[in-house]
Amino acid sequence: MTPLQTISDWFEKQHAQVQGEITAGMALLLDFDDADFLPLDSEEKSEFFRQWLSEVGLPAYAVVGRALTFRACFEYFAESRFTEASWRQSEELFREALEETKGNPHSDAARFAPTAQRLLDEMPARRSRWIEGRQSWRELADGSLTPDALRKWVTSQMGDAGNG
Repeated sequence: MTPLQTISDWFEKQHAQVQGEITAGMALLLDFDDADFLPLDSEEKSEFFRQWLSEVGLPAYAVVGRALTFRACFEYFAESRFTEASWRQSEELFREALEETKGNPHSDAARFAPTAQRLLDEMPARRSRWIEGRQSWRELADGSLTPDALRKWVTSQMGDAGNG
């Protein structure tokens, strides 16, 4: 199994909402070498992202490059979803926005109020899903996606290529 297949398997085991957030986060950080990616709707982005993870026939170093790119980008944006402190900070910001709306229904925060309320309502489930995903991600990243593990995989592919 390639490192990208391992990441793809992990991704597919995540809750659909988490998958959507991962796809959105990756879309912000990557252009996927395709200028037409950003205008795609969420479903199209998700499919494009899945193809990016599962493309076959890539050279071993391209697979490793994508795996490292995914790891770095994912950990950059997901870090805030992996800690209770970050969730508390987000909750405080949403509550502050709602409080500001009560005092000034025409404020900038008022336009954000319905979204803030929805995010607050969904927060316990989202927090639980992300914190559960943190453990499985750490196991994957600290096992199959370390520099040493990736070098061993590349070496094994070179050996397989010589035998084929």
